[in-house]
Amino acid sequence: MIRIRISDDALHDLNDGFLFYEAQQAGLGDYFVSCLRADIEGLRLTAGVHRIVYRDYHRALSRVFPCGIFYTRARFNS
Repeated sequence: MIRIRISDDALHDLNDGFLFYEAQQAGLGDYFVSCLRADIEGLRLTAGVHRIVYRDYHRALSRVFPCGIFYTRARFNS
C-alpha cells in the first residue's frame, strides 16, 4: 500500500487556503479542503505519472482549484 505523508508546511498551506476561500464565501473553504484531500488521496493510484519538476519531485495539479501538489515517491521505513 502506498503511504501518504503530508508535511507540516503543506498542512499550513491547506489551512491558509481554507481561510482564504472561506473569506470569499462561507463553505468554500470546506469545499477547498475536501477537493484537495481527494486529489491527495488520488495519488495512491496515480503517483509517479505526473511531471517531474525538480529532481525526484512530481507536481500534480488540483482538478478544481488553481494549485499544485508536489510529491516524491520516496519509500519510507515504518
